[in-house]
Amino acid sequence: MTFQFIEPSGFLKHYIRPYCFMESDMNEPDLVERVIPTEGIQIMFHYKTPFVVLHPNQPGTSQSRSFISGLSDSFSDVSTNGTTGVVFINFYPIGASFFFNFPLSEIENKNVDLSDLFKSEIQDVEEQLFLKNSIHERVQVIEQFFVKRFNPIGNHDQILIRKGIEVIKHHKGIVSAKSLSESLYTTPKTLERKFSQYIGKSTKQVIKLIRFQDLLSDFKPSKISNLSEFALQKGYFDQSHFIHDFKSYTGYTPKEFAQKYPDYSKDGETC
Repeated sequence: MTFQFIEPSGFLKHYIRPYCFMESDMNEPDLVERVIPTEGIQIMFHYKTPFVVLHPNQPGTSQSRSFISGLSDSFSDVSTNGTTGVVFINFYPIGASFFFNFPLSEIENKNVDLSDLFKSEIQDVEEQLFLKNSIHERVQVIEQFFVKRFNPIGNHDQILIRKGIEVIKHHKGIVSAKSLSESLYTTPKTLERKFSQYIGKSTKQVIKLIRFQDLLSDFKPSKISNLSEFALQKGYFDQSHFIHDFKSYTGYTPKEFAQKYPDYSKDGETC
């Protein structure tokens, strides 16, 4: 299994994180991965065999060749399925709203086949990605698609959302929706509507996602001596609430997660 990260070119790098290409050949064993929610919309283009989504006590289902994932409340399990060739496109929190002209809350907790949104246009992209022989050529195909779709949102909304995300991350998700709206000199209702439209979830849900991502980035089992104190530091006032959120997002309790991923790191070589 190989991974390669490519920085988007030009203005695209302000909206899209580095493209992550993942490839393997048919002689490598299939890899099962647990997908944990993040605060950014994601697109996947499979140019070889699509992954399989695993379901408890049911047959797995093949992923679409290309799809967009809205912000999610829960984890999912996927497996490679033979020869792998896929590019993961992760947007910054507000990034996707510059390329998709619909409220992103419409795809909340969903994986939507891009061919349902763009018909023949996306079929052409899929065909080109399949036929190209190098990652560099595939990046060009992807960027042509995004440049064509680029449609800036209003400056006021851009500033409001960017500042909102900045404040949430500065406080590591330990901030209320009400106090956030006050710091941005807007009403909770207005902020909720803007977050749902341009990010894909309500203000409160985005705060919760960012808080959990910050928590997970600091979750080093070997360095945590007291789980209750750690939970308190991360804004949880009782351990049961902390465990509930942890299990909702990852499928594991904190102790189960620590046992399964003793050396977990968000900074590893993975998409």
